[in-house]
Amino acid sequence: MKFKKVEISIILVVLIVISGITLTFNYSPTQNESLSIHENKSEKSYQILQQWELPKDLVEISGISWLGNQKIACVQDEEGIIYIYNLKTAKIEKTIEFGDKDDFEAITIFNENAYALRSDGTIFEVKNYNNSDFKTRKYDTFMEGKNNTESLALDVKNNRLLMAAKDRDPFSKKSKGIYAFNLETKKLQKKPVYHLNFEDEIFDKVRKKKIKKTFSPSEIAVHPQTQEIYVLEGKKPKLLILNPDGSPKRLIELDKEEFRQPEGMTFAPNGDLYISNEGKKENATILKVELK
Repeated sequence: MKFKKVEISIILVVLIVISGITLTFNYSPTQNESLSIHENKSEKSYQILQQWELPKDLVEISGISWLGNQKIACVQDEEGIIYIYNLKTAKIEKTIEFGDKDDFEAITIFNENAYALRSDGTIFEVKNYNNSDFKTRKYDTFMEGKNNTESLALDVKNNRLLMAAKDRDPFSKKSKGIYAFNLETKKLQKKPVYHLNFEDEIFDKVRKKKIKKTFSPSEIAVHPQTQEIYVLEGKKPKLLILNPDGSPKRLIELDKEEFRQPEGMTFAPNGDLYISNEGKKENATILKVELK
């Protein structure tokens, strides 16, 4: 029996297609290949550009603030001490003891003054912190120990500090407010300037049954160029970005292996982002992070 060339070509094409289908159904990727496919689907939204492992004195680092000239002010949550850490030398170059042993959770620097936050919402102002004759004054707020405040950010444009409760908000069970401490009156305003509304769709993938536990702020920072508000969570590491008007823009889940317990965050004037992680068995770290 003889076939024309056209008929032979058609038969060959059919056989190739059938063969391809069979191979597709029988193919089973190896473990390494499966992992590679998974990693491609869950590509990270950030890149760690640089990492500093901190000395033992800062193993419980809880807050950081940019000083300039590659230096960062740090506090840790057991001592009333400001540590000046030099990123170039990777060393602590100065310590400033401003208070007794206590639970200090955040720090921010404004001109010649430092502001440190205690977990019960008390703010310590260290005037002329870098001079030997500095003065310390503390300001009580309506926050309490049950609120567990860990965040303190400088909002230069509005001459205020921003803070939020990590645990229970003082006025709401379904949201958490970001409150403003006026640097002129030295008072914390009871009306929040921003709201973290946990019923918003941006929280759909991370919302908890007890809705108030959906997001637990461990630090706040204001981007110096865009004025966006960055809110960090340390429990299950996440970074929430708000637009300047407070509306949610982006929620980034962070890798627990890289961000073991992120509790400090600060920006350099050019927008470079730094996040600090408390240590446990490993050293505490400061990471320079670039978002994609």
